[in-house]
Amino acid sequence: MGIIKPEAQRAFFADHSGNAELLKLFLNGFDISFACERHLSNTTVYAYILKPEDFMRESFGFDKEMLLVYSPFSQMESRSIQAIDELYRVYPFAGRVDTLTCFFMSDDSEVESWIKASASNEAMRILIPFSSQEAAANKSDQWYIRNKLRKYFFGLDLFGYTLPLNDDSYFFGRQQIVARYIDSIKRGEDRGIFGLRKTGKTSLLFKLQRVVSEQKLGEMFFYDCKSPMLRKLHSHELLGEIYRDICTRLGFAPAPGTDEIAVVRNLTAAVKKSASKTPRLIIVFDEIEYISFIAPMDEHWKREFVDFWQTIWSIQSSCRNLVFIVSGVNASVSEMDSVVVGGRKIQNPLFGIVQSEYLQGLSNDECASMIKSLGRRMGLKFEYDAVKFLYEQYGGHPMLTRLSCSKLNMYFGEENRPITIDLKLVQQRMPEINSDLVYYFRHVISELQEFYPEEYEMFEMLACGQIADFVELSKALELTRHLYHYGLIENDPSGLPRVKLPVAAAFVADELAKKEGRKAAYKLIAPGERRAWVARRIKSIIQDMRQLEAAIAQSNAPCKLFGDHSFPEGDKLMEVPEVDSEITFVAFINTFNRCFVESIESYGKSIGKGRYFWEDIARAYPSLYDVLYRIKVYRHAQDHLQLTPQFQRDYQAFRLEDTSGFHDTREQLFAIEQRLLDALLVGVQMELNNLV
Repeated sequence: MGIIKPEAQRAFFADHSGNAELLKLFLNGFDISFACERHLSNTTVYAYILKPEDFMRESFGFDKEMLLVYSPFSQMESRSIQAIDELYRVYPFAGRVDTLTCFFMSDDSEVESWIKASASNEAMRILIPFSSQEAAANKSDQWYIRNKLRKYFFGLDLFGYTLPLNDDSYFFGRQQIVARYIDSIKRGEDRGIFGLRKTGKTSLLFKLQRVVSEQKLGEMFFYDCKSPMLRKLHSHELLGEIYRDICTRLGFAPAPGTDEIAVVRNLTAAVKKSASKTPRLIIVFDEIEYISFIAPMDEHWKREFVDFWQTIWSIQSSCRNLVFIVSGVNASVSEMDSVVVGGRKIQNPLFGIVQSEYLQGLSNDECASMIKSLGRRMGLKFEYDAVKFLYEQYGGHPMLTRLSCSKLNMYFGEENRPITIDLKLVQQRMPEINSDLVYYFRHVISELQEFYPEEYEMFEMLACGQIADFVELSKALELTRHLYHYGLIENDPSGLPRVKLPVAAAFVADELAKKEGRKAAYKLIAPGERRAWVARRIKSIIQDMRQLEAAIAQSNAPCKLFGDHSFPEGDKLMEVPEVDSEITFVAFINTFNRCFVESIESYGKSIGKGRYFWEDIARAYPSLYDVLYRIKVYRHAQDHLQLTPQFQRDYQAFRLEDTSGFHDTREQLFAIEQRLLDALLVGVQMELNNLV
């Protein structure tokens, strides 16, 4: 049973004893730690801070204190709900109370029906309504509030929200990024925020808009450049739109003139004049690609991009109160030092004046907080391993993570809750969930494919398992930097590139396979090209292995591969054929095992180390060791009738992974050869990079 804290009793309830009687219902699960009367939005409300008891925290995920608002009027009006929104922005409620849920009590006996029917309740915050008559009648019922919460929470889908967040109710994490951008606004610095679709860029911009307003840092103007009404404007027309918006917001009388010169003159004057009204003018251009030199739909922006930003930059040079923020897929619009306009190369006016940042997925902790907080309100208790698995699958991408949880929620009726969501349950449902999310996978990477096709092809290459080609091309072409920035790929502890968003990679690989008429996601070299490809790949392996040996010698690394001599039978390597049968596979695997595995083991024995391969090489060259061990396992499976339990498990796992999607034996065997050759080349290159 909860209590009214002494400080609240002294400061408020001593003079409002009638309110204390009304609040007895809420003592069945909460302490009342603060109370006050407030006049907001042209109405009077009583506001209370409720501290949940442990069983309420555990049952419904109340990690913070809760807000209870009481409207002492017999007829509901929208201003009471507006007052709630204001309370969340003022002391002592801001930052202290839960933003997702609010208890609301009214003297209107039909308050619950009013809230359900009211258009003013379109906000994402969950209002739990009580009439004062209801509260008085059930004050002794210890289960009444819990049953009411179950009614409102367990039938909701708090995960299934895909629009940008225009309040703080569902805003998780990103606090450090918000702080950095607010600091830049205060200092008058231009910023850029970039990333894949639905990573939360627009939600972040809306959050900045709220903070700017609350802290009275300036006036923020938001322009969605993807909007047809905006992107179809010419540069001077968009500048005119900005000018009129400033005049309207700040109460200036618009000056006449709509031609280019008049617009620039008027806008400059308005920005200068605004300094007396507000500290900063912050102009946000979201989806900047649509009005840039890579505009996909409106050709005039490819010509007018330079004029537009030269004007903005010129005004900013003389009016330091003007700040802008651009948002898009990647920072190319500000990274390129020059652009081609009308066949002439012209300096990019955005180059060097925008400090950019990439918005990736939520961190592991932020993702866990989101899943658990929303899940517990809905009667879903996610175990640690289940949350970790979801994070690994979706890389913390907020929308994909929420939607996957939304799909999970659909499998359970309200009557069975609360229910525990464990790892096994999530893994069982994952194929079905991902099949339902195909549209969203396409949506997330669509702009990457549309605006930056070369980067998309690189991701496509890695998604299809062509790691060696990915590594080789990434050396010559700067096509992977943004993929790392997006959070689509990362390096494993050994430096090997890998996909950070497995579900997106699986989708991309499947799409390419369908396009090319393949059944398997992994892309095999075409039959007529295999002989030449194998020869080229082996030649590259030999060259890079020689370089690695030289680098080891030059660095005086204590762990050599083959001793003072190189690997044996190098000439026989070049004779290895494309694998098209069991016979050619045996020749391939035996030759590679003798050259690279047995030669290392022989050198280890010569210096008195019987476990040189297993311990020294594994520790010193982990990327190379992984593929050499794989070769060794395959060779043992061919030459030994019985394998040790460990070798048997590893062989089955390797074989399943390497031949997945292929049913013809010949194709399976070549798939193993192709994967091993690629992995060996990449392993050598990774170790070489670590030494050079």
